[in-house]
Amino acid sequence: MSLRVSRAMSANAAPAVTAIHRSSITDEEARKFDWGSALAIAPAVLILLGFLFLFFYGVYQSLTDLKLGRATVKFVWFANYAYLLKNPDFWNNVRVTVTYAFSAVAIEAVLGFAIAKLFATEVLLARILKPVILLPLVLPPMSVALMWTTMMDPQSGILNYLLSLVGIPPMGWIANPNSALLSVILIDVWTYTPFFTLILFAGLQGITDDIREAARINGAKGWATFTRIELPLVVPYLLIAVLFRLIESLNQFDIIFGTTQGGPGNSTSALSVQAYVTAFQNLTFGRGAAMMVVNWLIVLGTSMLTVKLWQAARKRVG
Repeated sequence: MSLRVSRAMSANAAPAVTAIHRSSITDEEARKFDWGSALAIAPAVLILLGFLFLFFYGVYQSLTDLKLGRATVKFVWFANYAYLLKNPDFWNNVRVTVTYAFSAVAIEAVLGFAIAKLFATEVLLARILKPVILLPLVLPPMSVALMWTTMMDPQSGILNYLLSLVGIPPMGWIANPNSALLSVILIDVWTYTPFFTLILFAGLQGITDDIREAARINGAKGWATFTRIELPLVVPYLLIAVLFRLIESLNQFDIIFGTTQGGPGNSTSALSVQAYVTAFQNLTFGRGAAMMVVNWLIVLGTSMLTVKLWQAARKRVG
């Protein structure tokens, strides 16, 4: 009897011992450092640390009086920011930056939505535009700026020639302080409207015919279908495109510097352009760094607000 009991106890104990052995092996494997995964992500981590170092070094520079040729660098705390806040030219830089970014993005969103709706149809114009709509996006921004500078030349530019064909007097375009900002916004719109078109067309493709048919059965006509069905479902896609474009537009440098270099006067002097001029032409690196930190704060605040709007739109759709 005791022999049977001992055998039964041994049989029941064997799986428990095996489980304990396996768990100990699993714990040992978990404690081992995965060198393969660490090596795979090491380049990304190093690049991220490099960007963070440059960013915080720029913040440090903005708190100093760093200037080329100055023997000693003093820590001046927020003196550079106080100078900017008292300078009318700085507030003009902020105005130009915000006007440029929000105007360009708003126009691109409307035009991109219209072209995306066109692409959702089978009309001839849609079939013609689809193969070429992305061409502006693949061109380098500096090349785009130089191309449009030639086209907007008051004397020999093709734009004034085309205006003359319909009896409109020639314009100064980027040579006129009153039209320079509008001109660079036009260049931005031509370049980046295809980005909105691509994102919004993808959103429209996600709206099935069953949804539209259900709306028609419930009595929704064309405009009602657009405002109550299509637009709410596409708004999250729209806000994603707005987020990326606002970040880029608020930091825009290539198009503005390649066409006007911030002129005429200071009519197109965005923060990014003026920071470059202050740091690398006037060699006042501390003040230029302060301008870029302010630009970063504007981008951060705008991005956070856009993300909040996107989250609200997702909740409504969901």
